Amino acid sequence: MSSLLSRAVLLTLLVALSFNARAAKTDVVYLHNGDRITGEAKTLFRGKLEFSTDHMGTIYIEWDDIKEITSTTGQAVELTNGQRFYGPLNKPENSDMLMIDTEQGTVGVGTTDVIAMYPVEAGFWQRLDVSASLGFSWDKGSSVGKYNLGIDAEYRDPRFITRASLSTEITTVEQQEDNRRANLSATHMAFMKNKRFTAYFGNLEHNDELGIDLRALGGAGYGWVPIRSNRSWFSILGGVDVNHEIPQDGEPETNLEAVGMLNYEYYKYSNPERKFTVNLLVFPSITNFGRWRADFNTDFRLEFVDDLFWVLDFYANYDSDPISTNASNSDYGITSSLAYKF
Repeated sequence: MSSLLSRAVLLTLLVALSFNARAAKTDVVYLHNGDRITGEAKTLFRGKLEFSTDHMGTIYIEWDDIKEITSTTGQAVELTNGQRFYGPLNKPENSDMLMIDTEQGTVGVGTTDVIAMYPVEAGFWQRLDVSASLGFSWDKGSSVGKYNLGIDAEYRDPRFITRASLSTEITTVEQQEDNRRANLSATHMAFMKNKRFTAYFGNLEHNDELGIDLRALGGAGYGWVPIRSNRSWFSILGGVDVNHEIPQDGEPETNLEAVGMLNYEYYKYSNPERKFTVNLLVFPSITNFGRWRADFNTDFRLEFVDDLFWVLDFYANYDSDPISTNASNSDYGITSSLAYKF
């Protein structure tokens, strides 16, 4: 009996010591207004620190509001110049500094130079953002109804970003066939030194206006991010893709295309949260010289309730030589919808 009791006491002590050891591993944020918050740093991305606390739950802090941060957890820290450091965060020597205890020694960087940070052992869900949008419009005068659905996902890692999106739109008119457009795309960007990156991308598209029953392409490219801060992202890419098209009227074709891309994003997480994105893709055909295509898209999101956004999107597509007989060479439109970020 005494042996059993001794084992129970020993087990209790071990559990208590283990709990205390874990409890001692806390992160601390010091704000410019003098507040001190203890918890666990989950992620820093686009100027917003996700911070888990025991009493307030998960909170989000503007990076500009942070004076100091310390963490006993190994962090992956990325700077505006593309450099990356790994290690716990020590008490800084000066305000507005981040001290990273790397294997090569302690490195001090300015907090304004930090654009991303993740715990080295961060889980899958901590790195994933998903949002879904839904829109509908109809008017009696023209009897035109328009429905649109969108799903966007982004997985972040200090070494890469993977994005996927699905958008579909149906336009109905009385006594006419429905007009449909749908797009499924995925991109994987692997970061390199000096703000360079390699990208691999794929796309599936259906567009009645352009006479495309199915367009499937896959390609790769090399790019540069001259601007990447806590407010803006600007990237340039050049590459090639293989494009297989099945028209609604005509014979399928497979082409080799060059790819040029310009992408700009502006984001601000203070209330209300807002984001503006502009993306331009140009596809000059290599095997069908003289033909070229272009896709242009802008997306504006404004938060009016926690994680609920109003979205205004403008899209335009152009094809100088449509593969489908009698198809239009352009398609454009504006959609408005509500989106929820999970």
